[in-house]
Amino acid sequence: MLRSCALAAILVSLLVAGCGGSPRVKPAAYVRSMCTALGNWKNTIQSAGVALQSSGAANASRPVAKADYQRFVSSLVTATRRAASALHSAGIPAVSGGQQLATRLTRAFDTATQRLLEAESRAKAISTTSATTFQLGASSVTTEIKSALQAIAAVAPGRSAQLRRAAAKDQTCQALQA
Repeated sequence: MLRSCALAAILVSLLVAGCGGSPRVKPAAYVRSMCTALGNWKNTIQSAGVALQSSGAANASRPVAKADYQRFVSSLVTATRRAASALHSAGIPAVSGGQQLATRLTRAFDTATQRLLEAESRAKAISTTSATTFQLGASSVTTEIKSALQAIAAVAPGRSAQLRRAAAKDQTCQALQA
């Protein structure tokens, strides 16, 4: 009895060790997951921008404009966090360099999420006591948002012919390029 329990424990530990965390997935499954995550992220970011522009924040009182801006930044945080989670769930593409590619992409979204959380905190702290302090605060937050999003844009796509072929066949990926 003790022997079979020990054997079971060893087998379980070997299986867990062999998994290496994220599963390796076929290139088509990976690009589908990746493009879906990026498409949802892009759509949410664009919608948040449209909502901010149409909110009238540019002509509103500073407290109202601040609230609209905070909703915008919060939308960016939520979208980026969801994309990061979806990209982590996408697994590791079973291609040469797949681990590095997935790591670069997830790390970029994780970093952007952290930077956007900082921007969100700063957006909440923007002073509305004068037009000048409000503009300076909003400008500082905008710079931080741009920096966070540039971290994502800087991710090199990698050179996997398998992933490029899979992406070329995937409708979700094709829609991202349009």
